[in-house]
Amino acid sequence: MGIAGKVLIVDDEREALENCRRILSRVPYDCVVASDPVDAIEMMERERPGLVLTDLRMPKLDGIEVLAAAKRLDPAVLVVLLTAHATVDTAVTAMRYGAFDYITKPFTSDELVQVARRAFESRVPGVAAGVGIGTAREHLSSRSSNEVTRLVGNSAPIGEVVAMVHKVAPTDSNVLIYGESGTGKEMVARMIHELSPRGDRQFITVDCVSLTDSLLETELFGHERGAFTGAHAAKAGLFEAADGGTIFLDEVSGMTTNLQARLLRVLQERHVRRVGGTRFTPLNVRVIAASNQDLEELCRGGTFREDLYYRLNVIALTLPPLRMRGGDILLLANEFLTRFAQRVRCDVTMAPTIDPSAAELLIRYSWPGNVRELQNVMERAAVLVEGSTVTSTHLPERFRILTERDSVQPESGSYKLAKQQAVESFERGFLIDLLKRNDGHMGRAAREAGVDRKTIERMVKKHGLRGSF
Repeated sequence: MGIAGKVLIVDDEREALENCRRILSRVPYDCVVASDPVDAIEMMERERPGLVLTDLRMPKLDGIEVLAAAKRLDPAVLVVLLTAHATVDTAVTAMRYGAFDYITKPFTSDELVQVARRAFESRVPGVAAGVGIGTAREHLSSRSSNEVTRLVGNSAPIGEVVAMVHKVAPTDSNVLIYGESGTGKEMVARMIHELSPRGDRQFITVDCVSLTDSLLETELFGHERGAFTGAHAAKAGLFEAADGGTIFLDEVSGMTTNLQARLLRVLQERHVRRVGGTRFTPLNVRVIAASNQDLEELCRGGTFREDLYYRLNVIALTLPPLRMRGGDILLLANEFLTRFAQRVRCDVTMAPTIDPSAAELLIRYSWPGNVRELQNVMERAAVLVEGSTVTSTHLPERFRILTERDSVQPESGSYKLAKQQAVESFERGFLIDLLKRNDGHMGRAAREAGVDRKTIERMVKKHGLRGSF
């Protein structure tokens, strides 16, 4: 693995090279430079940088080739492309090969420093693309790293999530996880638990929307014998079972107001009383809750208790939807493909690869079902593929429709322009709808979209929408 804090800068223009080195050295980062991309690849083996910044257009080798070489030498290294010719195709290609990000020339000093910071912050100790948590938990527990839940990805949004997980895990604070269905809220909750001092105790998951009100009450808090018809014996609830560990309340917004009141009492008093009982049992439980709805909005609508919201929302963490995670799509796709191929073929060395046409479709697809949908798609591919390569024919019908649309293209130049305009139009329309739904509040809009507030602010400025809401 590369050395965190060391940056290799590759650019055939010496003035640009020196400018980047000067800016990042002030942060300070340990910077090494190469004006020849061939020399740069040789330097990677010797210097083992944590981050590579490379120009896109250079003689001998271009930035994509440098990116591919860097990933072959060290799959965990993060690569940022510097380009004066940013297009949709550039982004797709960069993400296909696993780029962390790309920035457009000319860029400011702040923009360069920010992208470097985001890259290194995503490289929290022991976390790398496809590797998982590694040894980060050694100071908390003697459990081996391969027993800790893995979170695959090296995109900026998922890097921010992993960094936050490591900050909150050692504490006992309640955590509220936001995210669309299928984004991995339970996985992140389990990571927080496993990286905490409670990691060797119980982690109990409760689905708050799959049970009736009365059944959920007895599941959570337990009941005494004779508390209701059919209660032939006393039963401890899940809060008691989780004592000393963590309880994960999935889709907590599905609780009725009556249950919310009981939950609030448990969180406030740190003890529980079974249904039909009079005795209070002390509790030592960490609570992690999750929701795919904005609880603050539900509070304003009167369907969620505000006092409970503030009890749960000690630390809020928002999971990005898969469509916002760029190159993570292919990292996850290959991870799932290897896993399912091993299950189907009983030999991990037989795992097929994904060809470029299928990879582009995976990147371009909107993934409404998020990571869970991608997992199902790759399981299907692992079952259907007979050779060594997954192609577009092994993907579901909805992906082949994208291929058919692309088969009818105007002249190449006008097609690229139309494609760019279509993306810009979609982005602007999406942004307007997002801000309207959130009354122009950029913080809430960012939370709904699963991105940083600064991203929304940049988009508003880009599309000239400042002051429109």
